[in-house]
Amino acid sequence: MKDTKREWMPLYSYLDRTAITTHLTDMAAKGWMLEKLGPWSWRYRRAEPKKLRFAVTYFPAASQFDPGPSEGLETYREYCAAAGWVLAADSAQVQVFYTEDEHAVPIETDPATEYANIRRCMKKSFLASYWALLAVSLLQVLFSLWRIWTDPVDTLSSTASLSALLDWLPLDLVFIWELARYYRWQRRAKAAAEAGAPLPDLRSVRWLGVLILVWTCGVLLWLLPSYWGSRGMFLLMVGMVLYMCLMFVLSFTAKDAMKRLNAPRWLNIAVTFGMVIVLTVGGMVGMMALIFHNGSGWLDGHESVETYEYRGMTWQVYDDPIPLRIEDLVETDYDQWSTEARVDSSFLATHGTYTQRPRMNALDQPDLEYEIVTVKAGFLYDLCKHDFISWLERDNDKLPEELWDEYRPVDASPWGGSEAYQRYSAGEAINQFLVCWPDRMAEVKFDWDWTVTEEMMSTAARALKGGI
Repeated sequence: MKDTKREWMPLYSYLDRTAITTHLTDMAAKGWMLEKLGPWSWRYRRAEPKKLRFAVTYFPAASQFDPGPSEGLETYREYCAAAGWVLAADSAQVQVFYTEDEHAVPIETDPATEYANIRRCMKKSFLASYWALLAVSLLQVLFSLWRIWTDPVDTLSSTASLSALLDWLPLDLVFIWELARYYRWQRRAKAAAEAGAPLPDLRSVRWLGVLILVWTCGVLLWLLPSYWGSRGMFLLMVGMVLYMCLMFVLSFTAKDAMKRLNAPRWLNIAVTFGMVIVLTVGGMVGMMALIFHNGSGWLDGHESVETYEYRGMTWQVYDDPIPLRIEDLVETDYDQWSTEARVDSSFLATHGTYTQRPRMNALDQPDLEYEIVTVKAGFLYDLCKHDFISWLERDNDKLPEELWDEYRPVDASPWGGSEAYQRYSAGEAINQFLVCWPDRMAEVKFDWDWTVTEEMMSTAARALKGGI
């Protein structure tokens, strides 16, 4: 029979004092005495079942980084013990006491002092952390929205990019809601303190913590299939999660070790947060070094079929299936092509980039490059189309008008599309086209030396409309 037990993620708000004390009273009656308050679990030890009273109090000067009781805390606990209250457990500023005396005088007897202590504790812990987390999460959301606005095609077709928005936006809403709940409680508590009445509780929203956990796990499971096809990306994702867990464990271990060494608070804070910073920077540097050393291809599982040497350099050859080939458009007896396809897909869009190129010793042969975007959410169609146009025209403001790059409307009927545009550079037509169909668009860059005929456009359109 075990002498200890844990409650994982009790999810009680420390301002929900009535719920906490009632729960601890019930546990004591069952023979379980609270022994430790942790961030993720509460630990109990087996004891003789008793009817106990519990109290939750706050001591603003306490800190989780202090090697022992903070200045004045020992005196405070002695005062409580003299009144019949015994310390059960603590978590930084939160102190949990119990007593067997049903008639013991409550620890907190002055609502105004209690309110002032709680405000100081909340400002030091809850408010500081929540406002910091809200600022970070808002920056992440704004950055994701900025990426959607400035680079919609790549961002909307990337499950990983969209997951950042789906991860942080709900957290923003949670932080805002929790802060609003606290400030509402603060107004009510202030009014009660001024009237000399007992302070109200801030009810725990236990289901909210469960919802956050379920949402996070759901997003990870949603991301998993997009990484499963790429051994490199899957291993990188797992490695990042494990590294973050390691960083979390090491930082807490360092904090506890510094406390055992009786290090002063400032040194413990410096070492703990310094370790987090060093591990974070080290992890980023290590990841970038790994990518640069192995190349980015291992991340998406896109491996070449062979390599060859040309003028002292190593070149890779790919043999990916692509929807439109040079052989479909012109006659050629060259057969040493490198065909590469890179496709990203999400629930909003699919973006494929395709190339067909000769080897470096046959640069007199033509090449072909095109992108296909399938827009699954109609309201994003114009945004994606504008992405292609604005990218082409991005440097026009730095050039004289006669040197501008621009897309000009052309006849879309050979393409069977609703709209078609051709690139003009310095007033001259270029073999580059942007073609729009109802739920799809394609940007095609034919070889510069070709004379593109309507038959070639029709052939290309049939392949591009059915591509990806």
